[in-house]
Amino acid sequence: MNKWRILLQSIPLAIVVLILRYLLHNVAGKSEILQFSDTSSVLTGAALIMGLMLAGVIGDYREAERLPSEVGGGLLGFELYATRGLQVIDKDSSWVHARIAAVAHTINEWFYGRKSDAEMWAEYDDINQVVVELAKSGMTIPYLNQVHGANNGVAGAIDRITVIRNTSYIKAGYALMEFLIAVVLVLMVVVDFPQGFAQELVPASISIVYVYMFLFIRDLDNPFAYGDHHGTGSAADVSITAWKNAYETYTK
Repeated sequence: MNKWRILLQSIPLAIVVLILRYLLHNVAGKSEILQFSDTSSVLTGAALIMGLMLAGVIGDYREAERLPSEVGGGLLGFELYATRGLQVIDKDSSWVHARIAAVAHTINEWFYGRKSDAEMWAEYDDINQVVVELAKSGMTIPYLNQVHGANNGVAGAIDRITVIRNTSYIKAGYALMEFLIAVVLVLMVVVDFPQGFAQELVPASISIVYVYMFLFIRDLDNPFAYGDHHGTGSAADVSITAWKNAYETYTK
């Protein structure tokens, strides 16, 4: 059902357009105000702006696809290097898993919007404390460097997710796109079509397509909205399977 959500959200505006068309053309008797050929420049301009915005958010989306796996794989790598490094110097390593599991739980809650950025980073700081404790334990430099690398990779991936999630792509572009789509919807109310079924089918279809594309681009702009819509997320969210597989290690 998630994949149909945007389409279902687009249909009400198309219905409004058809109602206003009926009132204008059939009740008020206003016709031949504007021909469909006169709207081509506006339709083309709106499509061009939507194409540019879509190309921009797709760039972030492609990067976003690999970030959940980097977080999950990074945590597993951190634990692996920390455990082996302690084993090499004959030190107890059992405590590492429990410490990382607590952080992993908070990250999972943060992914689904149940923890804020500040709460997540406050908990993640314990990973940095683990690194300090590993260094004090006498861990050898090669393993300590691996631990540092894994920690930096996880923190970097989380930071990038935070930026993508909390910022919109070119707000001025969204403003222009919203304005042009509003103009398109108004044009679909007043424009004349040949008599017949086209008078309803064409304006409704065009309205749905333009509204759908706007909502679709806005959805793509935040591909980490797993906690939205009562926890069901969005069909445009990047796959979180790699993170889930890693997180299962810390829920057993």
